[in-house]
Amino acid sequence: MKLYLGLALVLSLPAQAGLFDDIKTAVTGHIEDYQSRSLPDQVLESGTVLRSNQFRTEDPGQDRLHYGRGTVELIKDNGVTYLQLQTDVEFGLAPDLHLYVSPAKNIDTEARFESTEQIEIGRLVKGEGASYYALNQLSPAQLDAIGSVTVWCKQFSEFMASTDL
Repeated sequence: MKLYLGLALVLSLPAQAGLFDDIKTAVTGHIEDYQSRSLPDQVLESGTVLRSNQFRTEDPGQDRLHYGRGTVELIKDNGVTYLQLQTDVEFGLAPDLHLYVSPAKNIDTEARFESTEQIEIGRLVKGEGASYYALNQLSPAQLDAIGSVTVWCKQFSEFMASTDL
């Protein structure tokens, strides 16, 4: 009986190690997100606002932990197009927040996000306050077709917030 119990324990160690790695990654990510919130705001000082909107705050995919609010602007400056998240932006704490654009509109749940074309812009610089992102990887046709901007927790596949542009 002791042999079987010992064997079961040894066989389950890799699974436990994976779980511990997931927990460690999540905790480390939450700490990094919390620390990023005190970074200085990044605001484009010039440029032309092409489109602007607010992240929705009552989407079905949001809850007390997974939320976002604030202003998003599409800005053109010296021939480069940027997404500017303004100083009023705030998202719930999450370990792995990423910014996406899509030609689709009304992204309001995990299922809607996963069922539509999404273009990853990159990891969020900070979870609260202003930051901007050059959209150099998008073609002119993709820039013209931007229908929405979404913030997504990549590690846990959690919808945070979205807005239509």
